[in-house]
Parts: sequence; C-alpha cells; structure tokens
Amino acid sequence: MTNPQTTPAARRVTRALALVPVLLIAGALPASAAPPAQWPEAPSVSPLDFLLVLVLVPAGLALVIALLAALPSMLGGGSTYHPGLAWRHEAEWFGGPRDGLEKADRSDPEAIEASAERGGASGHW
Repeated sequence: MTNPQTTPAARRVTRALALVPVLLIAGALPASAAPPAQWPEAPSVSPLDFLLVLVLVPAGLALVIALLAALPSMLGGGSTYHPGLAWRHEAEWFGGPRDGLEKADRSDPEAIEASAERGGASGHW
C-alpha cells in the first residue's frame, strides 16, 4: 500500500481545522472572568421563590393550556363519531388530487402522460 501525497492546500486546510477546538476554548475563556467589583451583590433567592418561578408557574400554565384544549370535548361539543359505528362523513384525502377520490379512480391516459412529464413517484423529470 502506498500513501497518497497530499497537496499543500490540503495540509493547510487540515491545520486550520485542527485550530478550531483551540479557538473555541479561547473564545470561552472570557466567560469565566469574575464580575466587576462595582456590581452589587445579588440577593439570595428563597427556595419558595425558586419553586414558584421555575416549577409552579410553568406547571400551572401547562395545566391551563391542557384544560383549554380539552374543554370542547368536556362540554359535549365536537365529534359525533362513536367507536364501533360506521363513519358517516365524506372521506378525506390530504394531499390527494384536487378533484377528490373520483379523479383518482378515473384512468385518463392524457392525465397519466401529463403526470409522467412532470416527474412524481417514478422519478422522471
């Protein structure tokens, strides 16, 4: 086996990529600096305030959103479909032909040729 000779440009790129971790660490060093001496000392936070702001408020918001989402079905509105019964509404096909299921059932040679020109699942573009 022989090792392929690398070009000078490839060696420069490799050296530049090797410096990326060093630059990332050097950029993070100022973040570990101490705050200025003239800044006032931060007030201490009680455990109750911590729980209120970071736990109870988000949990309360999630509960209110869940209640608002479930409210229509709790009030008796919504779908009249019951499991086990036949579906009594028109069929839906999201992303299907604009003319509905009837268009999909028709075999129109001109439509097939037109769709073959545009591409599609067959992959002809």
